[in-house]
Amino acid sequence: MEERIRIIQIQETLLELLPQWNDNIVKPFKKSLNEGVSLEMYYCIQRLKWLGGAATMTELSHISRLPKHQMTKLVNSLVEYKFVERVSDPSDRRIVKIELTEDGHCYIDYFLSENAKCFKDLIEQIDVEDRKVFHQSLNNIFHILCNLNPHNPQSSEE
Repeated sequence: MEERIRIIQIQETLLELLPQWNDNIVKPFKKSLNEGVSLEMYYCIQRLKWLGGAATMTELSHISRLPKHQMTKLVNSLVEYKFVERVSDPSDRRIVKIELTEDGHCYIDYFLSENAKCFKDLIEQIDVEDRKVFHQSLNNIFHILCNLNPHNPQSSEE
């Protein structure tokens, strides 16, 4: 019974957190993306980076938890922006890897140095001690969520 209560409490806390997270994290982040670049596109680029810069469509679909047909549309958009390219495997022509291009790497680097400043004002509002707690909490959440997806290259389970 105690475990059930904890699960309900965690669910309630998550549901209370989501509007705050959206207002303070997601909305400023979405506004900082270049015109035409969706959250899903950014996430895909970031996941490719985590995977060492290249992955098959199947690998990307698994880690993103998207059906292949949706991932194909997403990759098509990334190809249009020249963030990724499709590269055939010379040893097996049936295998096509999605690889980050130089433009894709530059976008991530530029985004981190310039556009991620959208969080600076938020972080500066947090008391120094609370900032440490916030940072550790983010690391803890990141670790836990990565471990929920066994296909995630940042999972400590693999």
